[in-house]
Amino acid sequence: MERFLVRSKPPTTSAETAESDNPPKEKRKKTVSRQYHESYLSYGFSWTGDVNIPQPECVLCREKLANANMVPSKLKRHLETKHPFHAERNLAYFKRARDLNQRQQDRLLDCVKVSEKAMEASYMLAELIAKQKKPHTIAETLILPACKKIAGVMLGPDAANELSKVPASDNTIKRRIDDMSEDIEQHLTEKLQASGRFFLQIDESTDISGAAQLLANVRYVDGDSIKETFFFCKEMASHTTGEEIFKVTDNYLKENNLCWSMCVSLCTDGAACMTGRVRGFIAKVKAQNPQIVTNHCILHREALVAKTMPPELTEVLNQAVQMVNYIKSRPLKSRLFSQLCAEMGADHQSLILHTEVRWLSRGKVLSRFYELREELLEFSREHAVPHKDRLADERWCARLAYLADIFGHLNELNAKLQGRNENILSSTDKIQGFMGKLTLWREALEQGSMNMFQLASAAPQAASERAIYAEHLQTLKERFERYFPRVAHIEDNDWIRDPFNQESESSTEKLTMKEREESAELRADRTLKLKFSELTLDQFWLVCASEYPTISTRAIDQLLHFPTTYLCELAFSTLVYMKNKTRSRLSVEQDLRVALSSVPPMIKKICAPRQAHVSH
Repeated sequence: MERFLVRSKPPTTSAETAESDNPPKEKRKKTVSRQYHESYLSYGFSWTGDVNIPQPECVLCREKLANANMVPSKLKRHLETKHPFHAERNLAYFKRARDLNQRQQDRLLDCVKVSEKAMEASYMLAELIAKQKKPHTIAETLILPACKKIAGVMLGPDAANELSKVPASDNTIKRRIDDMSEDIEQHLTEKLQASGRFFLQIDESTDISGAAQLLANVRYVDGDSIKETFFFCKEMASHTTGEEIFKVTDNYLKENNLCWSMCVSLCTDGAACMTGRVRGFIAKVKAQNPQIVTNHCILHREALVAKTMPPELTEVLNQAVQMVNYIKSRPLKSRLFSQLCAEMGADHQSLILHTEVRWLSRGKVLSRFYELREELLEFSREHAVPHKDRLADERWCARLAYLADIFGHLNELNAKLQGRNENILSSTDKIQGFMGKLTLWREALEQGSMNMFQLASAAPQAASERAIYAEHLQTLKERFERYFPRVAHIEDNDWIRDPFNQESESSTEKLTMKEREESAELRADRTLKLKFSELTLDQFWLVCASEYPTISTRAIDQLLHFPTTYLCELAFSTLVYMKNKTRSRLSVEQDLRVALSSVPPMIKKICAPRQAHVSH
């Protein structure tokens, strides 16, 4: 039984342990790498691997041996034992076998490279489709066949065959868009985490399928510039209350390791689900971050201001809208009216349908209506147009001309407030400028002049009518002052607009002592004064952030605020274009992110870990 017992070894001393860990230099085994020689090809062996430690490779069976076998005797033994029928072959035979293997390897590498290029081209094609908001099937049904035909004519049939290797099925395009969307989302999250703060605008609407979509855009500091981009689009399963909106937004922030303390400002519309004091979205956000600044979209406020009119003008507007809708809602009436306009040589051949949702609709409808009033009068003689007797009333037409002019000016202001990279300072400047014009127009009306209204000045106007218009302008100004209280304190931010103007020094009185000290130092910095004339306002303050951090942070925060929900409205327009009746089941978030995001996808990085296949 003793042979099955494990005998314990005597304990080793520390000296023996040290000796075993550090053997003498003469006992250490030296590793020597053997090098390949051209004469080894006569034994049927080439080499592969590292040039410093080459491995012998048989040109007949492609077997690789260890570097220690790089000796003639071992190579010859492999040839005689594994390939006895080729042992007597001459050197030329083995050279041909080696060259054949090399050609096969080169062809395989070419195929792999073609597959990698085709995969990269497939991602670029998918990005182009998403940017143009087109269906995923367009690549396989139109783009790729068109490219093949063009390449076949211009470059020959071989080039057309190469294009056939680009994967372009609808499922492949969808996967490519999902991959790019994931990469953009990850990249954006990293930028927001590095920035440490972001500014949010959020809105909710319904798509073609009746599903409620919650859209958000974000603005943040990225290096030496301010960036704004698409954030997320989430479908809301049930209700669209403030609690549900907060729940969806909060879950998305947590999934991306973001928190409400990083959100400095929030811009929404004036819906009850957003602005409710108890259960509204803003109330829920303030419970998480009491320091957050909220802003009601300027575009929505301007639309609310425009709705206030005297009863006399409201009646004219309603009657004009009823006439327009009578014709536009009946296809036969629309065709007959267009034919009449063409026969009478009018500049336009159709009216514009009025919709309350579209901000610029009212002004364009009234302008087109006024231009076609004579054609409408002729059309109403044979058709039961409502209020058609008003078309022959000069006073009614004069009021219509004034409404077309004033809403045209409001449309011009609305268009100026829209666009990317708009900030609170530029928006309030435009609002203040329009309020100043309202005062000038009212004074001109009291003096009997109407030159500022192009259409109304050409129509005969009584003194009583000008009094109505003056009352309307005064009401507009009062409503602007109510909905835009910040305009009254617009001078408080003059130090941001021009920090080197001595007159703007008084606007720094409400700043802290530290901010005023840095502002004084900045005003005396002549080097930065030269840069101020060369850079944009946001770039200038970002440049100053390293030297004057306190005052620069205050200025950048003002420039980062969203004044409108324009980006959300733009995203909704894109969503309606993408998710239509023929694509009502589309999961639209990934397509929207690739189409609208200012963060480009890193296609080469996406392709790197993926294996290319030309079959799909």
